[in-house]
Amino acid sequence: MKFSTLFVLLMLSAMALRGQSDEPAGALTIYTRFAHPPSPLSIGYMKTELDAIMLPFNLRFDWRALEAASGSEAVAEIVVVSFKGACQADTLIRWEPSAHMLGSTHIADGQILPFADVDCDRIRELMASSLAPASPSERERLLGHAMARVLAHELYHFLAHTTKHASTGIAKASYTGNELAAGVLRFDEVQLRSVRAALPTGAGF
Repeated sequence: MKFSTLFVLLMLSAMALRGQSDEPAGALTIYTRFAHPPSPLSIGYMKTELDAIMLPFNLRFDWRALEAASGSEAVAEIVVVSFKGACQADTLIRWEPSAHMLGSTHIADGQILPFADVDCDRIRELMASSLAPASPSERERLLGHAMARVLAHELYHFLAHTTKHASTGIAKASYTGNELAAGVLRFDEVQLRSVRAALPTGAGF
């Protein structure tokens, strides 16, 4: 990672931790960084699905490209998300057992940091059997929804301030390809309560 990019990340993180912002409460700014140009269609589906998953928290997302960040933006809370691999479903990846994670949240000295990774190649690998028979547009929808579910999982760790997982719902420790491609995958009631309990009182979430 270039020094200038790292400097911006640290500035943004410090701003979020200090809470110095003119943004309305209930807003979360997501700075995105893609290893390769993503599919606009998949990204659109990802944003729509993430809105649906996070609806119980009344959380508004402000999406921004990390490359365009100057460090002077006023934001309430931020998360920087790095998307690894190719976030587009025009080419398929053969399923091979892999130890790579679908996503991860950065931790330092036991503290959960506002930085997360989503591995699109690993997601496409795991969903190979669902993507292969689908039409091109349906593949993009399936991929976008899967990306949203992985990202929602990482946001759960950040918002709930926990490294723990659950046995059901978005906060499960792992997913199958069928679960990523399922019609609906949401937080269960216990997970909803965990996030709500960790959010600032009166913040409007």
